[in-house]
Amino acid sequence: MNIGAGDKALVTGASRGLGRAIALELARRGFAVIAGVRRVGEAAADFAAASAGMPGSVQVQALDVSQLGDWQPPDDLRVVVNNAGFRGRYLAVEDLPLEEWRQTFDTNLFGAVALTQRVIPGMRAAGGGIICNIGSLGAYSPMPFYSAYRASKMAMAVLSESLRIELAPFGIRVVDIPIGGVDTDMLRDGITRRPPDAVEFPAYRGMAERQGEAARSWQGGVAAPEVVASDVVDALLRDEPSLRRACDPNARMAMDAGVCAAEEARLAAALNRYV
Repeated sequence: MNIGAGDKALVTGASRGLGRAIALELARRGFAVIAGVRRVGEAAADFAAASAGMPGSVQVQALDVSQLGDWQPPDDLRVVVNNAGFRGRYLAVEDLPLEEWRQTFDTNLFGAVALTQRVIPGMRAAGGGIICNIGSLGAYSPMPFYSAYRASKMAMAVLSESLRIELAPFGIRVVDIPIGGVDTDMLRDGITRRPPDAVEFPAYRGMAERQGEAARSWQGGVAAPEVVASDVVDALLRDEPSLRRACDPNARMAMDAGVCAAEEARLAAALNRYV
């Protein structure tokens, strides 16, 4: 199924950062984009100005993936980008409240699952579509104080693998983008600017200080959202067998070094076995 200009796309978590940039890049390429945001007001004005004169369009829609309610996707939806994400405090496992674990998984995993479940029937009936899951390279990088976020993103990676196999017979392509560094508010407000929150706990202070120093050293590979968004849209429109595709400098370097390679080999074997 050829997908391109004129088709309808949905991007979740589109109010700022990478999600906003992906929505605008799709509109720049002629897609009719639904930008899912939690608060419509300012986002609607922002997108109206930013997308003026583009071949495609951007319609802003209130959408909280952790509380979808009776929301249903349009029948002609052909592209979905599961980008909405939440990252809470950087604390040790013993100190991070279960409420924050639940909030992280409600957005990063369960919300994406609920939305994906609702879009599959329409894509299958249409003969195909594209589901793009925005993951994190951090899921593959052992480190302290990221436990809830990393666990949710690794779960998302597993979800992508299963979807890749299950949906292949229906012409629905699944793309997983393990982001390694994008210059967004989430990154700037995180431990690239300050030590992890665990620094306030004496038992973990030394480790937190070392982790903060290590995180600041990663900033050299951070890329602008617009640059990464262009590569993301290239990746999701490119019909190739690989599930995971690097779209920023840190991710490319890591994947060139073999990160995710074993998963790709296992996935290829599973596709041969089941599809």
